Amino acid sequence: MESSSADPAVTKGRILVVEDDRASRTALLALLRLCGFEALPAANVREAMARLADSPNCLILDLMLPDGNGSEVLAHVRKQNLPIQVVVTTGALQYKEMLDSSPQPPDMVLQKPVNYRELIEWLQSHCGN
Repeated sequence: MESSSADPAVTKGRILVVEDDRASRTALLALLRLCGFEALPAANVREAMARLADSPNCLILDLMLPDGNGSEVLAHVRKQNLPIQVVVTTGALQYKEMLDSSPQPPDMVLQKPVNYRELIEWLQSHCGN
């Protein structure tokens, strides 16, 4: 019997995954669900902003997105004082410059390719219910 990832009794937390690469997003969503998290997808800045209404505990945020920069989402989260832990994932070597527009830094930055073990351990300690 399969348990629903949306059932709060079986989830550790709700995580919004903002990643434009479909294969990476799909794999990460599947991994998070296997680890007991409720995982919500977004492929760009517009979708991420809309999905913030779903009240995620955590946000896994790619910086380089097709319709803008993920730092826009981070800046919005911080400016609105939303209670969301933010993990930035990026392949950009100059990611610090990309984050300069944000009033506060992310809670964690992981360079791509992401060490998924490190990410899951961090999420389990920071994004659980």
